[in-house]
Amino acid sequence: MPEPSRRIPYRTWPGALAVLLAIAAYVGGLTFWDSRTPGSRPLPAGETVAVGHARFVPASGWEMDVSRSRAGQSLMLFKGGHKFLVTTRAWAGGPDGPLMRQQRLMERGQGLNIDGDVSDFVTSWGLQGKTFAYYGSKLAGRFWQVVDLQRRSLVQIECYGASDGLNEAMAEARSMLESMDLEASP
Repeated sequence: MPEPSRRIPYRTWPGALAVLLAIAAYVGGLTFWDSRTPGSRPLPAGETVAVGHARFVPASGWEMDVSRSRAGQSLMLFKGGHKFLVTTRAWAGGPDGPLMRQQRLMERGQGLNIDGDVSDFVTSWGLQGKTFAYYGSKLAGRFWQVVDLQRRSLVQIECYGASDGLNEAMAEARSMLESMDLEASP
């Protein structure tokens, strides 16, 4: 019977050390980059910002949340504990579909309550759509929606936050909505 071959031992620690150093450099580099990249950006006072085909003038003191904004699709502004979100997208249905879907999402998915009925709104620029208020145990807000059937576009605007200071945030949100038009080139 032949004698079993003896395996020659070899060192595994240099390869394991190289893998460990590569992982540490990768994670450390990402952590360093994240700490040096700002999460918010102040917006210039009085200048118009555009989100897709919607444009408006932000109220003073509101900052852009870089991580929750998507170029050409959505813009999230915040001031204290309050948020102002503008989302634009193409729309091929009727004017009420996305609004009803948003209400169901808020009621069933987020556990929020719709306050009153949906009502119409018109801004001084002639922008018109539908709006409703909502509330929950920790936040309250208002949702506005504009559907432009000719352009096949949908603009959803939302302002929400804690009840403390909400009236001031809503007043500033309404001023931003009043300055909004849909004439920006996407």
